[in-house]
Amino acid sequence: HVGVDAAGISERELQYGRGWLLTTLANSQLPVVCANIHDRVTARTLVPASRLIRKGRVQVGVFGLASDEGGLGPARDSLRFEDPRAAAERTVAALRKQGATVIVLLSHLGVQGSEDLAAAVPGIDLMVVGRHAPMLQPGRTIGGTLLCYGGQFGRFAGHSVLTLGRDGH
Repeated sequence: HVGVDAAGISERELQYGRGWLLTTLANSQLPVVCANIHDRVTARTLVPASRLIRKGRVQVGVFGLASDEGGLGPARDSLRFEDPRAAAERTVAALRKQGATVIVLLSHLGVQGSEDLAAAVPGIDLMVVGRHAPMLQPGRTIGGTLLCYGGQFGRFAGHSVLTLGRDGH
């Protein structure tokens, strides 16, 4: 995972089951985040909901959200989806409390779900939109959130630049 600070997951990563996914992630050591897939018994998130990454003087909070449209496959008996808006509101507040000056969402909610979330949940600075998302250049700003659309199936690599004021915001 050269140069990867965080990656999101979607329901597609669960197509072979929970055990397969967790083993694969442990072997890869890929820093994966997802705030809305929970264990049915413990109520904890399957993977860390978010992470803080220091970039120079800036604390970047990164979190992920997955769509429930594809279901959980073989993991449906042990996992559940949380409403993306509720998970986003909780995670944005937690990241700000931890000192995040910039918040990035790795969204697997598709175009409409991501745009609706950007309009409804303040505090997200940048959203990388995945799941059937077209390649759109430049991105769009909705409700104070810059949304970047990088295409489908990992065909493209994107680059987004956020310019911060002297106060780090």
